[in-house]
Amino acid sequence: MTINHIPVTVQQIGAALAALGRYEGNNTAAEHADYAAQFSHPDIYRVRLINALLGFVQKEAMLADEVEPDAENPMAALGEQLKSADAWELSPQVDFIRWQVERASIPLQLIASDRNSGPLPVAAVYAAEAMHILLGRFDTPEAAVDLDALAGHVAEVRRARELLRVAIENTDILLNALDPNGE
Repeated sequence: MTINHIPVTVQQIGAALAALGRYEGNNTAAEHADYAAQFSHPDIYRVRLINALLGFVQKEAMLADEVEPDAENPMAALGEQLKSADAWELSPQVDFIRWQVERASIPLQLIASDRNSGPLPVAAVYAAEAMHILLGRFDTPEAAVDLDALAGHVAEVRRARELLRVAIENTDILLNALDPNGE
C-alpha cells in the first residue's frame, strides 16, 4: 500500500522486483493477467507477488542489520521502516508490530506441529500468540494503563498469561533435558 492507501498494482510490484533483479518476465498487463488466471481470485496472485518482494526486502534488511548500529540514533533504521509503513504514530505502530508477530508465528506453527521439533518451537509459538493478544489490548499509552478500559479484556489478558505459562513450561522441559540437576 502506498501512503494514501491506494494498493500498488502487480505491474508496479513487478517493476520493483525487476529493478532488484528478482523478476524475469516482461512485466506486462497481459503477462500478469495470465499468471493471475491460475488462481481462484486475482488478488491471490497480487498477494504472492508482493510477498515475494517483501521476502527479498526483509532478507536485505536482515543482512543490513548486521552493520554497526547508528550510535547517534539506534532507532533510525527502524524509524525508516515505520515511516514507510505509515506506522510512525503509536496506534498504527502497534498494529504493524502485531501484524509482524502474527506473520512471524506462521512458520513457527508449522515447525512446532512436527512432533520431532521439541519444546523450543512450541514455547516460541505460545509466546508469540501471547504477544499478539497483548499487543491487541493497547493502541495509546493511556490504553496500556487504563484499568477501566482493560477491565473489559480480562479474559484475553488471562488467555495471554496462560499462553505465556505454557511457553515457560515448554522452556522448562528443554532446560530440564539440558540440565536435569538444575545447575
